[in-house]
Amino acid sequence: MPIEQSRDSKQFSAFELSGWDTNIRGYNSAFGAVACQTVGPMLDAVSAKRGMRVLDVCCGPGMLTAGALERDSEAIGLDFAAEAVELARKLVPKGRFQQGDAQALPFPAASFDAVLCGYGLMHLPEPAAALREIFRVLRPNGRAAFSVWDATGAGFTLVYEAVRARGRLDVALPHGPDFFQFGSPERMRAALEEAGFVYAAAYSFRQDWHVANADRYIESILTGTVRASAVLAAQPAAAAAGVRSYIADYLTRFRAPTGELVVPMPAIIGSGARPD
Repeated sequence: MPIEQSRDSKQFSAFELSGWDTNIRGYNSAFGAVACQTVGPMLDAVSAKRGMRVLDVCCGPGMLTAGALERDSEAIGLDFAAEAVELARKLVPKGRFQQGDAQALPFPAASFDAVLCGYGLMHLPEPAAALREIFRVLRPNGRAAFSVWDATGAGFTLVYEAVRARGRLDVALPHGPDFFQFGSPERMRAALEEAGFVYAAAYSFRQDWHVANADRYIESILTGTVRASAVLAAQPAAAAAGVRSYIADYLTRFRAPTGELVVPMPAIIGSGARPD
């Protein structure tokens, strides 16, 4: 399966970097409670345990690093956004965090027993390069685990559905790879095999986002994402109200008896090993 990349990697990388330096705290506040649900399954996928050397790529607020430390692994978190590294150091004071490029990892070959990448591949201009780098720094028989948003979930797909229905998708944003190109078990598994991983596996993992109401949903998208936020913010004034109305109407199907919304946001969890 050919892995899509940005037509202008430098421009797209700068766009994502600026976005995460602004919105990483909003992401953690809005989506952290969802993203942390995959921590345990990802650590299980690499059999994280005492004494293992683990790398957390695209670490964001550091939840995977924190999970690895709780299993007595030696963990290092890496992210390209200075604000993400600062937040991770604050939230996980016992962790080691540094800035770096997932597509050019600053570590020698075969230097980690396991590598994790939680919800990071979708934000890279050249995800195939990141997969190759993760493969490179893994020791023989070491395992890597990845999570991305499942394309069947309503958390982010709803934004694009609403814009297609009531707004405009042809807004002036840097070209990025398909956000959901790894968003099914079949596509994740194929990408891992393409990168050279063996014993590749992938599955959909159920999880839900509890959010107060439609206004809070929209606020979370605007302050806790990059591409989806930019698409919403770029809507012409005449279309913006229609897009918001579409989102609010759609979300009513997820209203719980308590009044809050329980929005399905499943993840795809993939894993594979470097051959001996």
